[in-house]
Amino acid sequence: GTDYHRSCDHTQISMNERLSTDLILGIDGGGSKTRALVADRDGAVLGVGVAASSNYQSVGFESATAALESAMNAALRAAGYPAAVRFTSMCLGLAGVDRDEDRRRFETWIAARGLAERHAVVNDAELVLAAGTPEGWGVALICGTGSICFGKGRDGRRARAGGWGYLLGDEGSGYDIAVRALRLATQTADGRAEAHALLQTILAAWSLDEPAQLIGVVYRPETTRATIADLARHVIALAAAGDPHAESIIAGAARELGRLIAAVVKQLRLEAPPVALGGGLIGAHPRLQQAVLEQAGLPLGPLRYVADPAQGALVIARRQSIDT
Repeated sequence: GTDYHRSCDHTQISMNERLSTDLILGIDGGGSKTRALVADRDGAVLGVGVAASSNYQSVGFESATAALESAMNAALRAAGYPAAVRFTSMCLGLAGVDRDEDRRRFETWIAARGLAERHAVVNDAELVLAAGTPEGWGVALICGTGSICFGKGRDGRRARAGGWGYLLGDEGSGYDIAVRALRLATQTADGRAEAHALLQTILAAWSLDEPAQLIGVVYRPETTRATIADLARHVIALAAAGDPHAESIIAGAARELGRLIAAVVKQLRLEAPPVALGGGLIGAHPRLQQAVLEQAGLPLGPLRYVADPAQGALVIARRQSIDT
């Protein structure tokens, strides 16, 4: 009711106006969507909220914080609380937050809004590690729209590989697979390649009649990287059906993702570390998971797929609440 509508203009809510609670907040802000969980101090989820992407490297800081606000308020409403509350502890796990400068921007925003007594801002790969490894150390690989690998040793040392974004990296990601497939498809349309099944699969996925229409779809302003990355699942399905061109693309993606894991394991000198996987693409395709692990070429420990990385944000938020 009134509290929610008042909160829509968040500049009107000062720190003193916020209702202090024993609630904790965990947010997974990815390249495709933002998912917020409101929980009690024991970690029991009370409300869930979803919004658009909050990767500020892609959508900009204002759009990112608007998405965070929207997901948070939706989760609070679902939990039966007004939007203007102050959390005991919160954790934001955000794609695109890789440098101290990035973290400080969001930490300043949290402080200015008076959102929580304690907070953490981490890269979204840390959420997968927190949720998917028994003791909080090991390796986390995310493969969705983008790709990144993050690791932590028993001694707290950290390392990462990938996560350079769609122009500089994101090898093996959904976007990378889709772009490689699109290029092979257009080469086929020209007569420079023979991947006819791949071309037809892409046209069918986007309900197009002819290859020339691909230009209109790919380059129109409303086509997001997530929209393009969604083609990857069709490429994986075609590979599973035995198409050699699709198989080659997926084998290349698995090789690149395996190299990410190997790089982090070697940096931290880990021995048979537990591996946590995150991201919709790798989660939906067990064959890709297996291929990636084989391509890593190193002894690895138990594997776990993390379906809801926001749970990892709650783990970190709860740890702060208990430790402080």
